[in-house]
Amino acid sequence: MSENWFAKQPQEPLAGKCAIVVGGNSGIGKAAAEAIAAAGANLVIAGVPEQGCHEEAEALKAQGTKAVGVACDVTSQESIDNVIKVAEENFGQIDILVTSAGIALPRMNAVDVKPEQWDKLFSINLKGNFFLMTSVARAMEAKNIKGKMVVVASARGINSMENIAPYCIAKAGVMGMVRSLAVDFAKKSILVNGIAPGYVYTPMVAKVFEEQPQQEAYVKSRTPLPNYTGTQDEMAAAILHLVLPVTEYTTGQTLVLDGGWSIQ
Repeated sequence: MSENWFAKQPQEPLAGKCAIVVGGNSGIGKAAAEAIAAAGANLVIAGVPEQGCHEEAEALKAQGTKAVGVACDVTSQESIDNVIKVAEENFGQIDILVTSAGIALPRMNAVDVKPEQWDKLFSINLKGNFFLMTSVARAMEAKNIKGKMVVVASARGINSMENIAPYCIAKAGVMGMVRSLAVDFAKKSILVNGIAPGYVYTPMVAKVFEEQPQQEAYVKSRTPLPNYTGTQDEMAAAILHLVLPVTEYTTGQTLVLDGGWSIQ
């Protein structure tokens, strides 16, 4: 076997690192937190509701990971600052940030969207993630950390879908934010990347398919691969790749994980 990084990497390549995972109490964020923990990192599970963060932290601790749970409302700078404080007080520094903070509106035509609905969606998906990432970047820079950041966007940021216009626009903005922050953070030795999942099989998606079989048929018809939904584990594996020490030459990229939908 050649003496490349993977041939000689430690069993826990993220040992001693501290990772904040916002949204780490459910879905893709939770799967990512567990993958990063398995690689040896210490975890800060942040998000809402707070109780779910504490529960996930306790579950990780039961498996031997050093972890702490904390509330994080990304629309509040005070809440963001507290997450950073908790991370540094418990683990000394922040090496990794993963954020899956985001919401969607009920499906409706664009002409029916109210300004207050637009503002709520963008305050979390775009504004909240921007100030979360810039705040963590300042904390990393202050301690001379070569940091890694990954934000969860969506394949809908590339291919729009009927009746979810604000969500598609917001996720396109998130992908643009990945590119822009990657440029601004490059001289700080902080890498910024994203993933853009297509349909990932979760209880929520299962419920949608059960209640709207026509939606499942549509997704099947648009996806080249027979496995027309992805798994949370595959999304987590992509995130893990982007935060491993071997990843030093990849920044400003959003990996599209959608079964081939976007290449047609």
